[in-house]
Amino acid sequence: MRAPTHLLSFILTTAVAAQVTVDRPVVLTGNDPAERTITGLAPAQGDDALIDLDGARSGRYHQAVATQNGTALTLAMAPACSAYANGLEVRFVAPGRAMGAVTVDIDGLGARPLLRSDGARPGFGDIEAGQSVGMVFRDSAFVLMGRAVDRCPDGFLPLNERLCIQRNDTLSMSVFSAANWCMERGARLCTWDEYVYACLKENPQYEGFADDWEWADDTSDHTHTAFQVGRWGCRSARNFAAYETPASFASVRCCYHVK
Repeated sequence: MRAPTHLLSFILTTAVAAQVTVDRPVVLTGNDPAERTITGLAPAQGDDALIDLDGARSGRYHQAVATQNGTALTLAMAPACSAYANGLEVRFVAPGRAMGAVTVDIDGLGARPLLRSDGARPGFGDIEAGQSVGMVFRDSAFVLMGRAVDRCPDGFLPLNERLCIQRNDTLSMSVFSAANWCMERGARLCTWDEYVYACLKENPQYEGFADDWEWADDTSDHTHTAFQVGRWGCRSARNFAAYETPASFASVRCCYHVK
């Protein structure tokens, strides 16, 4: 039985604790604006629940708690996200650095790729530990909100206004693994001229120049060889066997182009 209009009006303007369901819009018509309100709303727990101004301003419904396992990010929202949909906005504090083939799984809905706004995978500096990260779901992937990094990421120093070079040479590996290692981080192997330029600048913050062979991104004139630099001095260079064996390993130093 439908409640009379005057009875419904009395219920809505009197302090009660009840669940009211009506089959048409509710219009508040009290003479005093302070009476034309709905107060005491609890935090929303479902997709069709009302959100008060405090909840909207605080952003709590977009916030998630993140855990990380390698490049896999697992997020938990409260209340839980019910489905991925275009326009879904989520924010979280990154538990650690994440780059390369990063995936996001929210509330067990399934892992989806996380990309930068330019469609590339996250690189050095895009997601760092303690950083507040915002993303939006679009089609089949999450996209980082905001511009890509426009500065040298941690561990890199500027060569000029557009190019950064890694402070120190890093792991020892084959040229194939070295090229892939830099690429997965949004960088690449340095060319010989970039290496020489940085080495000759004699910046005291640089480390490891001219003390061991490093891979460089230059072509070779010989079959199954690749280019190495920096063993005896800034201009040291040679072609060396390019095989996936420890005997053919050299150090890695990446270069990064500022967007």
